[in-house]
Amino acid sequence: MALNPEDIEPFVKFEQDGWEGAASAYHDHWGGLSAQSSAAMLQAAGIGPGSRVLDIATGAGYVAAAAANMGAISTGLDFAHAQVALARQLHPEIDFCQGNAQDLPFESETFDAVVMGFGMNHLPDPEKAATEAWRVLRPGGAFAFTVWAPPSPGEGFGIVLSAIQEHGVPNPKLPAAPPYFRFADKREVEGLLGSAGFGGISIDIIPQVWQHTTPDQLFDAFNEGAVRATAMLRSQPESVREIIRSVVRQEVSKLKYGDKYLVPVPAVLSVGFKQS
Repeated sequence: MALNPEDIEPFVKFEQDGWEGAASAYHDHWGGLSAQSSAAMLQAAGIGPGSRVLDIATGAGYVAAAAANMGAISTGLDFAHAQVALARQLHPEIDFCQGNAQDLPFESETFDAVVMGFGMNHLPDPEKAATEAWRVLRPGGAFAFTVWAPPSPGEGFGIVLSAIQEHGVPNPKLPAAPPYFRFADKREVEGLLGSAGFGGISIDIIPQVWQHTTPDQLFDAFNEGAVRATAMLRSQPESVREIIRSVVRQEVSKLKYGDKYLVPVPAVLSVGFKQS
């Protein structure tokens, strides 16, 4: 499922440019949701006081900050300068740097754990990233990562993507990309981590609920605060985009509880260990 060689450069440029421009909007729209699985990921990786933790695709530093709050020594890395700048602004006490997940700027056996929140599907060569995570881990260390669960009816991704599928152009002319939900599949995760040398592999679903105050916030998050999903929506004619907004609004309205709209958006958490 790797990208064709001629597709790698356009994909990387699309992702890099996209996240340089979307850092603040992602934080505003998605930050609270993305942070919900941090504790489960750190627990699965065995993080404790004094643990040296590398947070890859750190974004605004959600997981790195959660680890630091547990007494760990955190380092955050992201390929987007804008993300690193935002993380440093929000968490000045943590060391953040710009870098490539597939060519980590660290010595071998530096960290007790490597974590990655919702970054794996943005990499052109996730196999290389897993190998690099293995390299920089100390023996017995854990590599844990989250991805979004596949779209299902009544859940965030399912609501938006089905509306695009039904009313819009689901595959506009965007750069080719790896399958977005590839690593929500147990066999794919076992193949990825096993090939990189990890053992003790486990995969779990982490329930997450996105709390909104209006039925338009789900559409707005996809339309303003992402990269590929935002490009997909903005490539639609305005009239079509408004139809999609209306359909999403109707579906979210079914999820109203009291004065909140509670949208399920589960994550898939995977972890493997570098054998001693």
